[in-house]
Amino acid sequence: MIETLRTKKGMIIGVAAGILAAGAAAGYYMYVHNKPAVSAVDHSAHQTAGAAVAGDTVRLDAQARQLAGVQTAQVVARQLNKEIKTTGKVALNESSRAYITSRVEGRVDELYVTAEGDYIAPGQAIAAVYSPTYIAAQEEYILALDSVQKLRGAGKDVVQINNRLLDAARRKLQLLGIPDGDIAHLEHTRQSNTYMTVRAQFGGTVMEKLLLPGAYIMPGEKLYTLSDLSTVWMYADLYEKDIAGVQVGQEVSVTSNAYPGETFSGRVTFINPVLDDATRTVKVRVEMDNPAGKLKPNLFVNAVINVPLPESLVIPVSSLLDTGTRKIVYVTQGKDTFVKRDIVTGQEADGYIQVLSGLSPGDTVVTAAAFLIDSQTQLGQFGSHAGHGGHSGASSGAAPAPAAGTQTAPAIPGAPPAASGAEHSGHTGHTGQ
Repeated sequence: MIETLRTKKGMIIGVAAGILAAGAAAGYYMYVHNKPAVSAVDHSAHQTAGAAVAGDTVRLDAQARQLAGVQTAQVVARQLNKEIKTTGKVALNESSRAYITSRVEGRVDELYVTAEGDYIAPGQAIAAVYSPTYIAAQEEYILALDSVQKLRGAGKDVVQINNRLLDAARRKLQLLGIPDGDIAHLEHTRQSNTYMTVRAQFGGTVMEKLLLPGAYIMPGEKLYTLSDLSTVWMYADLYEKDIAGVQVGQEVSVTSNAYPGETFSGRVTFINPVLDDATRTVKVRVEMDNPAGKLKPNLFVNAVINVPLPESLVIPVSSLLDTGTRKIVYVTQGKDTFVKRDIVTGQEADGYIQVLSGLSPGDTVVTAAAFLIDSQTQLGQFGSHAGHGGHSGASSGAAPAPAAGTQTAPAIPGAPPAASGAEHSGHTGHTGQ
């Protein structure tokens, strides 16, 4: 009896399992064959609400243009004035630097200019030097004077020789740097001076003092370094993109934080022919008047160089789309049609950019919402292809019917459904058949 019940129980379980398996197979079959078909993708154009794209042409209806804020401007010929802004540093005017040197040998007993930064006028006394050479030159001149006076009644040849000796003695004093007034005083008193007063051959500001009292100096030895600060140089750095626009003789405006609201002017006098490899810049030298001495060496300044550009076609900078490899604008054709066009650009100034080729006078370009219009062309090229990586266009939502006389394997209960040709996510190389 127990064995009979066990047998019946096993038969009931088997029948139930068979019914469940049959139901699952039937449900999967209905799911696959009744799934809605995916419509074929149209690759010829992409269209969204209010916009239609065909290649490089975009068409926007009135509502789409209003929402995007499309604005346009006409291509015109115009002369631009470019401002090159840079920084610079004030430096000494090298052409006005000079050394005050000694013309005699001797001992410096007294200095009249003792500090760097002092101003020395041309001919100003700067030191008192005890010099045997100077004393001997004075004595020679006094002897020559005496000879000329005592031998006035001698023969013509003697008088000429004495006069030549007197001229030579005078010339020697002049070469030592003795002023004509001191020579005239010596001629009048016939008394030589023990100390020679050294006077400045040039005028300027003392940049360096190279001697002290008690020093023994030789002819040609440097005593002071002077620089005339009434004119200074300013060196500015120009980047590579600005080199072509700067020429010698151009005006430069200079401002400094040291003098707010005050502007100084200068002129480009030299452009370094060698580019600095580390900074990728070129040094430009600007010469500036400095009568009040406000522009001090090593002062940092801001500089603006005005560069007038030749007349050419220009467009607003906002209309240009720069991809890195292409310069693109959108040209209007009618009210609702915009066509992409490649152009070649020049320099930028005053909010405009030069157009060297690609546009004609009278063309109208998009100045606002050009990026949004360009995004529509990108959607037209790529948006409708997402997930279609290589399947044939014959795929559809319905599974292909089995050929006559063939049998299909029954579905396995609980197994994941087989991939269908109508589903695009995750497949890259299947065919629709």
